[in-house]
Amino acid sequence: MSKKTFYITTPIYYPSGSLHIGHVYTTTLARTLANFKILCGYDVKMLTGSDEHGQKIEEKANQAGLNPQIYVNERAEEFKDLWKKLEIQYDYFSRTSNKAHMESVSKQFAELFKKGDIVKGTYNGLYSIQDEEFVATAQALKKDGKYYHPLSGHELESVEEESYFFRMSKYSEWWKKYLKENPNFIIPHKIVNELKNNFISKGLEDLSITRSTFSWGIPVKEDKNHVMYVWLDALNNYITALGYKTNDQSDFIKYWSNGDEIVHIVGKEITRFHGIYWPIILESIGLRKPTTILSHGWIITSQGKMSKSKGNVINPLKIIDKYGAEIIKYYFASKMPINNDNVFSEDILKTTYNSDLSNNYGNLLSRTIAMIKQNFDKPVKHIKPIDKTDVELLNEIIEHKNTFINELNNYQISSGLESVMQLGKKLNGYIDITKPWTLKENKERLSQILNNLLNGIYAMTTMLSIVIPKKANQALKILNQKDLSLEKIEDFSKFDETIFGESEILFERMK
Repeated sequence: MSKKTFYITTPIYYPSGSLHIGHVYTTTLARTLANFKILCGYDVKMLTGSDEHGQKIEEKANQAGLNPQIYVNERAEEFKDLWKKLEIQYDYFSRTSNKAHMESVSKQFAELFKKGDIVKGTYNGLYSIQDEEFVATAQALKKDGKYYHPLSGHELESVEEESYFFRMSKYSEWWKKYLKENPNFIIPHKIVNELKNNFISKGLEDLSITRSTFSWGIPVKEDKNHVMYVWLDALNNYITALGYKTNDQSDFIKYWSNGDEIVHIVGKEITRFHGIYWPIILESIGLRKPTTILSHGWIITSQGKMSKSKGNVINPLKIIDKYGAEIIKYYFASKMPINNDNVFSEDILKTTYNSDLSNNYGNLLSRTIAMIKQNFDKPVKHIKPIDKTDVELLNEIIEHKNTFINELNNYQISSGLESVMQLGKKLNGYIDITKPWTLKENKERLSQILNNLLNGIYAMTTMLSIVIPKKANQALKILNQKDLSLEKIEDFSKFDETIFGESEILFERMK
């Protein structure tokens, strides 16, 4: 039987500004879910990339004295270097200045124009250069006679400009019906109410998809004065990277048209574009929709939302250098629930590392292996439990595995990882209750206790491997097992023939 497929994407990041920890957060979530699905036996593909067209890019390139293409080439390499440093693998690095992408989008524009879903008109209203976005006056924030973007706070300018529009308004009722029939299309559900109240109930406006006042975009073949920008360009990257409307559409057919699960992870500020505009575009061209749009909150600091003016923007390269890739990924995945805005704090990061990884997990592993080495020169074997404490512990291992799987299947990564740490506390508590250090004369009982601990540690290692794979592989070698498998967690006899070498400290305590 062929494996089920899972295709997960980050947004393609806009390369006009500096790298920031928001990039790290989103991409860590995506890779963690990808790793989980691999653990579950799926055929997994992950996409990230850079969104490379637009007025702001053109202006930044001009300021740097560079051709826009050279400018975005350099920025794309910065993203790739960040993912390498963070030890994040991906299958597609999507770039909207890629020739195949631009040709595919041009073909789509021609189809939609012929169908009548793209029409020519004039835009008269407010525009944010920084956000590459037109904003309706009703949605803008007004202060001291000026208008500002409702989410980013960037100042808006009045523009009047010829543009081609995608007829979003035509699909308003379809969108309402689709959301009703697919209640988990956008998660968390509170975001859906915000979208309905802010955009649908006020009347879904047609979407400007071309500009005529700059040249850095995909040329519109039907009108040489226009270039496509942002949403028709950027959103389509998720399918053009798979080969949509190219000579080789095999990945597109396998992972999109016939795929089992498709998940887009996005920050809440761009959920509107992925949750409203993108499914409508896909409906217009007759393609399936993603399974889920997973919207996460912002990362803020103790001074509030990060901004250059506040001086609280955190450089991701510096914190990776300071703490290491896996510690950073574990912190973002385990302590920042997707449904909320979350505070980034180095103090919390250090506390998390010491309590979860060093004490709860790492120390448990080293203590257990040390007790085995001190007392046995042969394997510690599984014995069917009779003692209530043993029965409860083995049941806890199975229950925490099931909780972990359930939480991750519902995209609740932090809750799933919290369940792993709760299992660690149970295992440490089991040591306190059974007092193995007092059982040197009762080798059979000591062997049974240590085997139970090994099985719990194996379960923790398997589940933690989705976010700290390198450390999990080090632990796997210490445990002298061939692989990490969810199925093997319940095979309590897996250590019956295992001889252990020397252990090592996986997580030195951080001062």
